[in-house]
Order: sequence, then C-alpha cells, then structure tokens
Amino acid sequence: MLAKVRKTIDKHRMIAPGDRVLVGLSGGADSVALLSVLDRLGPALGHTLAAAHFNHKTRGAESDRDEAHVRRLCESLRIDLVTGALAARRPTGVSLEDFLRRERYEFLQETAAACGANRIALGHHRADQAETVLMNLIRGSGTAGLAGIPAVRNGGLIIRPLIDCSRRDITGYLGRNGLSCVEDRSNLDERFLRNRIRSRLMPELARHFNPSIGDTLCRLADVLREENDYMTGQARSHLSGWMSAQSAGRQGRLTVPVGELRQMHTALRRRVILEVARDLAGAGSAIGFEHVQAVLDLAGGRNPGGTLDLPGGLSVRRRYGLLEFCRVPGKSRASRSNVSRPTRGQAPRQDVPVKGDVHLEGAGLTLRFRELRRVPAVRTAARKAYLDLDRVSGPLVLRGIEPGDRIQPLGMKGTRKLKSLLIDEKIPRDLRGRMTVLADDLSVLWVPWLRLSERVRVGEGTRRVLSVEII
Repeated sequence: MLAKVRKTIDKHRMIAPGDRVLVGLSGGADSVALLSVLDRLGPALGHTLAAAHFNHKTRGAESDRDEAHVRRLCESLRIDLVTGALAARRPTGVSLEDFLRRERYEFLQETAAACGANRIALGHHRADQAETVLMNLIRGSGTAGLAGIPAVRNGGLIIRPLIDCSRRDITGYLGRNGLSCVEDRSNLDERFLRNRIRSRLMPELARHFNPSIGDTLCRLADVLREENDYMTGQARSHLSGWMSAQSAGRQGRLTVPVGELRQMHTALRRRVILEVARDLAGAGSAIGFEHVQAVLDLAGGRNPGGTLDLPGGLSVRRRYGLLEFCRVPGKSRASRSNVSRPTRGQAPRQDVPVKGDVHLEGAGLTLRFRELRRVPAVRTAARKAYLDLDRVSGPLVLRGIEPGDRIQPLGMKGTRKLKSLLIDEKIPRDLRGRMTVLADDLSVLWVPWLRLSERVRVGEGTRRVLSVEII
C-alpha cells in the first residue's frame, strides 16, 4: 500500500519537500491509515505532518471516544494534533449531512492556516469515489459531477493520497501494522443518501448486474475527469483568443462571433458559453444547462436580434453575426447609497466598535468585539470569527443583506454573490431577509454561522486580530 500511495502522490504532485501536511483525522479506518502512511513516507517525501480532529458532538459519548482515540494515536506517533468541536446550530433548510461537511471543511481550512500547513490530506478512497459518482448520477449532475472526487483540489490545498486504494487495501494495512480505529455508527444511518447507496444500491448492483461495479464507476470518473479537463481547455483556448482581440474583454464585456460558434461541435459550444458566463458573471452565479441552452438557441435562431438576461447580472444580446455578453453593474451590484435603510423585518444597521458589545434588537443578537494581542491557534466561522484588522477597508458595520452583496468565501480566489451562496446553502427566502452580516466599505466579511471572507483571513503576517463572538 505504501508503494501505491507513493505512486498516487507522485502522479498528481500532491506533496513537495518542505510541505506541511494537515491530515483530517476522524479516527476511522481511512484517516488512521492515511496518517500512518504519510508518517512513514515523510522521510522520503520531505514533508512534516500535523493532524486535525473535528468533534461533531452528534453522538454523545461516542464522539468524545473518537477524540480520545485520535489523541492517543497522535501521541504515539508524536504528531501534533489540533481539535475542534461543533459550535454552530444548523440553519433551517440545510441538511444535516451538508451542514456537518461544511463545518468540518471550514475547521480544516482554518486550522491549516493557523498551523502553517499548505496541504490538507483527506482519506477518500476508491469506494468513496464509486459512491460519489453514483450519487451524482442519481441527482442529475453533469460531466463535472460524474467525474467524481478529484485527487487534488483548490490549487493543491486539498489532496487525497488514498484515492487509488481500495477498502481492502486499507483494512489490510491496518491489520498488518496493528493499528486500531473507531467505527462511526452514523455511517450506518440510512437517512443519508450516501449510506443508502453504500449499504443497499452498490451491493444490489454488484450482486445482480456487475460484480465489478465499483471499479467500473471509478474508471468512468477517471475518463470523464480527463475529458472534462480537455473540453475546458479547448473552450478556454477559444475564449482567450477572443479576449486577446478585444481590449474590453476583461472589463465585463465580450463579443463572440456567431459564425465561429456555429462551426463548433455542440458539446464545445455549450462549454464555451459556460466558460464565458463564468468569467463575466462569476463561478457562483448559478448559471446552469437551461441558461446555456437559451444562449445557444439565441445564436442559432433565425431572428438576427434578441436579448437574454442571465443570473449574475449578465446580459446577452445578439446583433446579427455577433453575441455580446455584458455584465450589467446595476443588476449585479447595487449602489450602497440606494440601499441605506433596512426593509421591514431586516436587521438594523449599526456601526461596530473595535472593543465592546453590540446588541441588535430587531435581530435578537448580541455580538462581542475584542482586539486580541496574538493570533489564536484555532478559528471557526460559526458563532465566532477572527478578522485581520489591517485588511478591513473603512468602518465596520452590522446590517442586513443588501442587493448585490458579495463575499469571497474562505479558501476561494474569486467572489460570490451572497444571494447565490445562501440559495446554495438552502437558506429559506424569509430567513435570508432577516439575516445579519458584518461588512466594511468593500464587501461582506462575515455571515454568522455560514462564511468568513478570505479577504480578512488571519495568517502568519497578521498583527492586529479582531475577535467577533455571538454571545
């Protein structure tokens, strides 16, 4: 198994000498094997290790048992361990599975920043890959979803060294090396779609249709991932050519020749339109298949003129042989001078002190603001957040959500429209109208219980830290 993992690491360039790798350690078989393998490969690969355990607090004494187990394991291996616990309450309309996954990933990213790790290693393996492909197929995902779990994500921050290992590889490795693990009973809870696929659908498919269904689904994911990457590259090639020929291309406007678009294969046409829309409206603008198809219908129709309005404030206009894509500022971002008063039921607008408590009567919230003398070891974006004060632009304010609000979610390079993010998180419309956010002159910095902005992320160079806590 060591050789198999080393081959995967080398193939995807997951780890380089000098890297600091944070292992997400649940205490289950996958994460225990991952920690041990990376520990043994450390001298050869030249990396250092730390581990992080997130206590979901959902299984009472069993959750605490898991934390105690990983503490003993890390002590025996002399590996630094950071622990965290669930503090947020699940928002209405968000599934428990999605909520716990989101909280866990945020904890891992914030812990990695705090301990100087540039890689986060997770224990997903081939069975997880097969289940993910099947789950996305059931949900109606496109090519990207059927490509499954990527071996490397977020520019190399997230790595999955066990992605080519089977469940048998992992259990065999644990047995040969005398390593113990804990069993999470929630993995048997069939309220979760993934668990139903694992316990019912996969065995049924293997028994009656294809004994090697797991390998088949993993091969499908590998093929579709490569084809998806190729299609994206082809689309980007056409797009870069058009943009380099148009000086305004990088300023929210792009013109696409209808004739060139029609000469492409239908699959490439779709991908080109999708990439144009993502560039101009933003990757989080909720542009889907039906929007792309509407643009293609506009380009392929007999009418030489017409206009479409797409999500993200993007307008598409056909003028004979040209498609003009334009981001309309008034649609994607409202002027703050036009939305200075909260609507009925919205949280009031209130300036924030660097030190002290702020009570928002209409929202039923009290927040405590403090300036810290040193960077905290563990940070969370649930009931508490930490901000780099030197990255704040202008005065801080607590207010309701305003039209056009955007945020740069922790770990992301680009910004997302806050409305789209809340829709993706399945926050009900009536609740969105009553939410309170922390913002400065440029954008939203923190959505309590949901997201912290990358722009004010606390890092090694931080000198002034603002602590914000819901009390």
